[in-house]
Amino acid sequence: MRKTKKIALTSLCAALGTVFLSVGVLLNVLDMTAALLASFLVLFSLLEMGYAYALALFAVTSLLSLILMPQASAPWMFLLLFGYIPISKFGFEHLLGRIFSWIPKLVIFNGVYAVMIFLLGELLGFTVENAFGIPPHFIYIAFFAVGNLVYLLCDILYGRLARLYMVKFRERFSRYLK
Repeated sequence: MRKTKKIALTSLCAALGTVFLSVGVLLNVLDMTAALLASFLVLFSLLEMGYAYALALFAVTSLLSLILMPQASAPWMFLLLFGYIPISKFGFEHLLGRIFSWIPKLVIFNGVYAVMIFLLGELLGFTVENAFGIPPHFIYIAFFAVGNLVYLLCDILYGRLARLYMVKFRERFSRYLK
């Protein structure tokens, strides 16, 4: 594939990712789902065009969605939680292998997740007070447990989707991507 086609495909995926995120903003229930769908485009870009174009797609989609929808949660979830997972997953697995790649992936995710929890909790004024009398530190522990479970499931999902795409669907798309 020539460079101009790669740039055009990356820009089309960025526009489609921004549309996915805006649908997540319109239907406030689907904000996490929209961020996950937009990250599938990053995975597709990584598999077809490489790391540079996947990073460009992640950056452009994040920037466009934050400019167009700055107060919505879907663009922030894409930027901080789901958008970089395909890039980090396959990058670390390529460098360190499947087993040892879990250490930097989990460190990066938990670091970004802690910053996100801090930003939402302290700077934006969201509190974890509740009517049941549960102490806030237990709620933070539950947030991290659920967040790591979601990250683990997403990591497995990206691996299986990549295998499925490479085995079944890549040759069908290859005639359109020449």
